Amino acid sequence: MKCYIKKISAAVLTGTLCFAFLGGCASSDSSTSKNTSQNATGTDAETSKTDMDDAEEDAFPVIPETFRPSDLVIPSQDRYEYPSLGMNFTIPQILLEKMEQKEVAMLSDAAEFDDESLDYGIFSWSFMTKEQLDAEVSSKGNGFYDWADELERIGVLGIYHLEQVENLDTLTKCSEHKELGKSDDGNYAYYLSINPDADRELTEAMEQIVLDIVDIVPEEEDNFDIGSGSLGEFSMQDIQGQVYTNEMFKEHELTLVNIFATWCSPCIAEIPDLQKLSEEMAGQGVNVVGIVLDAADSSGNVSDEAVEKAKILADRTGADYPFLIPSEGCFDGRLENIDAVPETFFVDKNGNIVGETYSGSHDLEAWKSIVQTVLDSLKGSGQ
Repeated sequence: MKCYIKKISAAVLTGTLCFAFLGGCASSDSSTSKNTSQNATGTDAETSKTDMDDAEEDAFPVIPETFRPSDLVIPSQDRYEYPSLGMNFTIPQILLEKMEQKEVAMLSDAAEFDDESLDYGIFSWSFMTKEQLDAEVSSKGNGFYDWADELERIGVLGIYHLEQVENLDTLTKCSEHKELGKSDDGNYAYYLSINPDADRELTEAMEQIVLDIVDIVPEEEDNFDIGSGSLGEFSMQDIQGQVYTNEMFKEHELTLVNIFATWCSPCIAEIPDLQKLSEEMAGQGVNVVGIVLDAADSSGNVSDEAVEKAKILADRTGADYPFLIPSEGCFDGRLENIDAVPETFFVDKNGNIVGETYSGSHDLEAWKSIVQTVLDSLKGSGQ
């Protein structure tokens, strides 16, 4: 899950919709300022401790423990346009009606070879029972995806890199496939896939989907790309006033740097897991550092309110790893173009960025697996 700071790009994937819904904190700069104003606490000497506690509670977004996955299905509309997948399509009226009646769920999924190459992108239609419609799952973990996997598949429309065509049965949960065309560069094929065991009326409706194959237009990158190389020299204070420099990396084999904001629900939700990570993997030389992105602006002007919120947050989550306040030009200016939080990257003991950048929050087990992969990579490279 992630929170967008400046904008939310057009959501192609259900997972993206899920991030935005659960985060509850998509905001422009103006909306962020509005939220800050509304959450400001008074300084009246007669304010009771209970009132202060209530005010502090209101200073943070409420993270719902559960949500309904059916609220995140793709809505029915006259035409679907996805230039990043090179496809526009319309679906027959019967499918639209079933979607509006909440009997059929339209979902999407995608994967990438790397940061630039699409592996596949699919849109699926599945039956949704009344129980599945009303079901609620945990806001953390894989509840949404487990729920989606239990739906009975009707059919799939998708684009696949040619290397993935042999995996159509697995990717689509269907056994009948019809090629509809190829991309201009010949690297991708479009297929309509059908589950022959599904309702015949609806599978026949799937075959009436009208697909227009268009030029693939890459989406603008919303995520913060930190690149590689050294972070250089810097000096930052944490929320308690202690000074940290680039020398801090020398004390650990690997440092996880988590960039977050005090108004971001997914950011807050993963802090306890990051604390556990720092405790459980300390013996392997792993350290965790947080950067409170909204604690200072790009010129280094500190927001006292955000710092106070961060202090409350650290206390409530039990986090004892440093929460750093960004300074002007810190990290070689790498924080300036972030559009979404949380963002996480790794630094080795020499101050070099290693591994990949991770956008969105993760639970403890996911982070442990990711960190172990980075550690193994460092060992393999002899660092």
